[in-house]
Amino acid sequence: MKKNVIALSFIVFIVVCGVFYGLTELLSRYKTRDLEDAVTEKAKTAVHMALPSINKSIENSDDIGLLLNIETLAKIENINSCFVLDRNNKVIIHNNTNEWNQERKSENYDRAINYNGELLQTTPDPDHLLFSAPLAKDYTLCCIISTQNASDTARYWKIKYFTVAGAAAVLITLLLYLFAKLLIVFPFNRTKKALERESAENMKKGKYDEITDIFLKENEKAGQLVKSLEADKESLSKIVEYYAGGSAEGLSLFMILDSVNNIIYASDKTGKILKPEFAKGSNILEAAANAGILKIVEKANETPQTEIEAELSELEIKAVSIGDSGILYGTIIKTGKM
Repeated sequence: MKKNVIALSFIVFIVVCGVFYGLTELLSRYKTRDLEDAVTEKAKTAVHMALPSINKSIENSDDIGLLLNIETLAKIENINSCFVLDRNNKVIIHNNTNEWNQERKSENYDRAINYNGELLQTTPDPDHLLFSAPLAKDYTLCCIISTQNASDTARYWKIKYFTVAGAAAVLITLLLYLFAKLLIVFPFNRTKKALERESAENMKKGKYDEITDIFLKENEKAGQLVKSLEADKESLSKIVEYYAGGSAEGLSLFMILDSVNNIIYASDKTGKILKPEFAKGSNILEAAANAGILKIVEKANETPQTEIEAELSELEIKAVSIGDSGILYGTIIKTGKM
């Protein structure tokens, strides 16, 4: 039983880890997207605030003012560089003077120049984005936005998510294991030990009740006939009922059940154990008026050849199941004499 609980806990751990892994990956993607959106929104806001001043400098041909605005934008967090392109993809001003008069030939820059509005694009470098906006005199403002910090922060959050998910999976598995031991393993072991102890005590006494003796003696007398009719359950039941009638005289309760607990013979003078309307051949489950008799029969079936004693409705009940080599022939139940 303990091995089964451990196996179940391991399976649950694998399933929980799989579920948590999927959730963690999903949360990490959402977190990365949120961080990148926050970075780009901050850069866009800075560009929007600078656009009027940049356009004014272009219209007034104020190169110094334009350069100051470009350098100011380039100093904003997560903006790596800012520059202005003309219609020929030529850099007319850049926060890095070494880049002036350089040409930017790529689909990203062609798209930025020809697009009539603000445009955010991915670049060959996965950690950078290109944000562009139209300016006066057909110029285009371009800003390279870095998402490196957002990616690093997202990786940090991903590690946190996996750590929490792993700890939760271990905790859930541990709680399941403890509850399984408390609710399944411990009761099972207690019941098993109690049955083993009771069986050992009964075996130590080394005795069979007179009910067992009656059944065995009568079985010896009818041995040959029973043997020949072994495969005929109906005939065998008739034989058992025939020699049980005399054995039940003087007893307030006497029952004989077959191997599947159907009633072969029953006499209940107490009126407390069986229903008055029970029919011969019916199962003890249907005929029982007191559910306690079912537990007694079950206990007797679990330990064949061992007498079971119990008190039921202020009556002393004795039961024994007869069997051989793992085969159960039937069960005899009786109480004291009237």
